Amino acid sequence: MLKSGDKKKIKTRLLISNIMLCASILLLVGGIVFLSSDIIRRHLRDKKIDSATSDMEQIIADNIAAGESAEEIEMTMVIDPNALEVYGEGYDYYDDQYMSQAISEASSQINEELDDTYTGYITLHGVGMLDIPSIDLHVPIWENTNSNSLRYGVGHYVDSVPPGRPGNCTIMGHHMRKYGSIFNRLEEVEIGNVINITDLRGHQYTYIVDDLRIVSAEEMMQNIRGGLTDTRQVTLVTCVYTNSGKMRLMVIGHIQDGT
Repeated sequence: MLKSGDKKKIKTRLLISNIMLCASILLLVGGIVFLSSDIIRRHLRDKKIDSATSDMEQIIADNIAAGESAEEIEMTMVIDPNALEVYGEGYDYYDDQYMSQAISEASSQINEELDDTYTGYITLHGVGMLDIPSIDLHVPIWENTNSNSLRYGVGHYVDSVPPGRPGNCTIMGHHMRKYGSIFNRLEEVEIGNVINITDLRGHQYTYIVDDLRIVSAEEMMQNIRGGLTDTRQVTLVTCVYTNSGKMRLMVIGHIQDGT
């Protein structure tokens, strides 16, 4: 026959087991919900990127066909700044000056649109298309490198030069978790690979990769501005993880003669 103290111990153990079981179930359900919502966001984001890619390709084709008579045409996309966020985007550059600058850029853009027609949406402005054949990458380039721009392609850093110009043209993108998405495969790029940038008027600039660097956040900030060189250079930047923690991968190329 069980003593009163033994019964209490058994009840306590059962209670603890039930609590742990309930906690495990809640964690499992929470994980399933999180994964499901993340998959849905990825799918919707991919559709948005595909649509923007098609629109930008059409504008480029129209301008090429029009030749010298082509008018100045903008490529824009209206988005909800609170939708389709990238997991962890708030921490990508949290430990350096870039984050505060990105927040400032986003705030400035929103403030510029705060007029009588403002609906809570913001407008992304296209720069052109980025192609890296060696990793099957073909994505839109947007002006600005804030979180909104980087959800739907890659971003042109505003303090760098436009594609094809003398100086350094910096393009930033997320290292997405999905294989092949945005700069997920940028680590596979090798010296000698080709980087193509086509602007909205159809001018294509071909850069040849000649340098690969993994740097800290502080070092990155010193290597992305436009005036750091007088050559025609492109610098692609994304986050990578090494034994020393989160770092920045920089893929650097110089323009091919004749482009």
